[in-house]
Amino acid sequence: MAGTDFGHAIGLPRALSGLPLSPLVGGYGELLTAQQTIGSSHLGELLIPPGGRLRVLDGVFAVTGPGRRRHVGAEVLRSLRRDRPEPAATWLLERLAAIQDADPAALRRVLLYQLTHLLHDHPQGQLPTTAAGFGVDPAEAAALVHAAARRARLDAAQRAAAEALPDDVPAHRIRSAARRAALLPPAGEDRPLAALLAEVAARATAADTALAVARRAEEQGDPGRACLHYEEAAALAGDCPRAIRGLVRTYRPDPGDPGPPRSVLVPGGVELRWPGGDFGDTRWRVVRLTRGEPADAPLAEVPGRPVGGVLLDGGAGIGVEIRHVALPLRADGSVDGPPLIAAPLSVAPAVTEAAAADGNGWIGASWTAPAGASHCEVTLTGPRGPVPLPPVVRAGPRESLRVEGTPPGWYEWVVRARYAPKGGAERGVLSAAVTVPVTVHAWPEPVLTLTALARATGGVEFRRSGGTGAEVRLVRWPGTAPAERAELTAAEVPPPLDWTEPGWTGPTANDPGTNDLGTNDPVCVGHPPPGTLTTVSAVSVLGARALAGPSVLVEAPLPVTGLALRRAAPDLVEVRFDWPDTAGSVSAVLTQDGRRTAFAVARSVFLREGLRLRVTPAALSVEAHSAPRGARSVLASPGGDARAELPADVAVAYALVPGTRRGLRRGPAVLRVTVRAPGGSPGPDLPDFVLVARGDGGRTPPRPSGPSGGTVVCRVTGAELAASAAGTGTGTVERPIDTAVAPGRPYALRGFLLGGAAASVRLEEPPLPTLVVR
Repeated sequence: MAGTDFGHAIGLPRALSGLPLSPLVGGYGELLTAQQTIGSSHLGELLIPPGGRLRVLDGVFAVTGPGRRRHVGAEVLRSLRRDRPEPAATWLLERLAAIQDADPAALRRVLLYQLTHLLHDHPQGQLPTTAAGFGVDPAEAAALVHAAARRARLDAAQRAAAEALPDDVPAHRIRSAARRAALLPPAGEDRPLAALLAEVAARATAADTALAVARRAEEQGDPGRACLHYEEAAALAGDCPRAIRGLVRTYRPDPGDPGPPRSVLVPGGVELRWPGGDFGDTRWRVVRLTRGEPADAPLAEVPGRPVGGVLLDGGAGIGVEIRHVALPLRADGSVDGPPLIAAPLSVAPAVTEAAAADGNGWIGASWTAPAGASHCEVTLTGPRGPVPLPPVVRAGPRESLRVEGTPPGWYEWVVRARYAPKGGAERGVLSAAVTVPVTVHAWPEPVLTLTALARATGGVEFRRSGGTGAEVRLVRWPGTAPAERAELTAAEVPPPLDWTEPGWTGPTANDPGTNDLGTNDPVCVGHPPPGTLTTVSAVSVLGARALAGPSVLVEAPLPVTGLALRRAAPDLVEVRFDWPDTAGSVSAVLTQDGRRTAFAVARSVFLREGLRLRVTPAALSVEAHSAPRGARSVLASPGGDARAELPADVAVAYALVPGTRRGLRRGPAVLRVTVRAPGGSPGPDLPDFVLVARGDGGRTPPRPSGPSGGTVVCRVTGAELAASAAGTGTGTVERPIDTAVAPGRPYALRGFLLGGAAASVRLEEPPLPTLVVR
């Protein structure tokens, strides 16, 4: 009706009518994002100075005072950029200027669209003061509020459709535009929107007609004619899923046509690669078809343009089978010619970081499962064919398998990732196979046991079981020995001990005095350096592989030297020796009367007090050797432990017996020598006894210091002493003192033992006063 359009009737009761249902501006979403960035509730706030007002009913004007208003055109919009230095505001004003240049009514339409929604969303949107609060001139506020109340209210989905609809039609997305148009209420008095909706409906009808003709041709077995009509439908509606799928079914490239692009799975998505480049400046619309989705499902377009003949599709879902269709476009964006159709591709990323390993009778594999995979399928083929597998072990994204009991030979792991069915797909997809070859090598037989035994002749004897067919080394690890049967490389094994004899020999009898193990195990002899404590480990080696074996602790103590015995009393023996430097304690063994008694001697006690043993007068022997420092160590004999013997306690006692009286004078004194030996016989090798006199004319004569320190006045031979004690073990011999050779009185006497076993015979002396003759 005349007088009710924009700008003709302002004010009640004939208020403004026909407010727009859509902004009808391409790229409106970008405008809205920039507007929200700068914090404006509507675009009109950019156009007026602080305190100014906005008029929009008969054009876009900025009111700056009574009777002062300025029309906002493209030049004014560009001039306003100087007052808004923010990048978002600058870009927004430049974009609005371009919109105004293209359509002088577009800016006013956008402002009316935004103000209408602000009033609809406000709880008091029916009041003119509310419109004035948004910056609208009070002279227009009442008319704007009245008109907004008459316009249909749009929900969120309808607003999104109204704002995106202008982008679909220029891009020939007619099916999308038709779906959006179906959400909108009748255009009513919004004639530009009504014209756009009519155009969408006409093109959708024309596309439907072309589809119907194409389907009949396809049903009649004429794919060439069907392809032409599917191509016509795609030109009318570039996003028509039935047209694109019809092209995929019916298009047959001519021999001279370029080859199809190739879809390749890459990290981050799928690359579509054109053969020989991207065909110059040709524009392309690339759509992605997914197996199993409904035939009329909206097409998924791949954004962007090919660079160097490559376009990355980052939106393909995981675990689906897709197919890319590249449609050449005319300058207006419609389809121009037959498509390029890539082969189907399963978007099924393969496993990564796949690795295989082998060991002593086992083979293993590990890999990282892709995100989204439901499980991984694994096969193992060996020299004898397929190998049964245990369940997969999962630790986060890392998965692994280990198979025991695999004989040596060549094997091949094949790992595929399986993805569960998605959407309408009947089955899941399987990734490309990742093949990992591996060879199971022959490993040595492990050493089962290792024992060590000290040898009486010195050193230690090692015996082992196991390790058959392998080189068995006795080694010392620089650190902690690896666990038994730990798998090693031969390069990791230390060199053999330099104090062991090379090779292993068959079983031999142990030396006398050692324990015979009585086994048929191989033997190796070693002579550890004195003073060492070594953990000796057995390692079996075969080629480049080795297995750690058991270990024994072997100690080679320093020998005890300087061992000597002295009988301090008939029942007490003093033991002396040089203490070994590295020994913490020494073991001494006393053998007497057929009994062996062991004593543990601590270093501190020995150095402070020495070693004294309670004994009997019988003969005895003492052995001494360093005690082990480790409770579990095997003590290797140093070869000849210290041993000393002490004969039975043979004692010789002497005394002076005064001579018989002959009147007023006495005869010469008599020497009485008594021998006592345990066991009934002192033995034939007794020393001679001599009595020595010494005097110097003084009142207190000095005692003789030795056999040559005076005059021998009496001698009893060892044979005489032995003869006197034969049979009973005790005997006495008496001899008069030769006073003719004695020095002048007074003189001192003293007895000494000479020759034979003088050092082992104890001499018992009488009290000193009885040995002075006056």
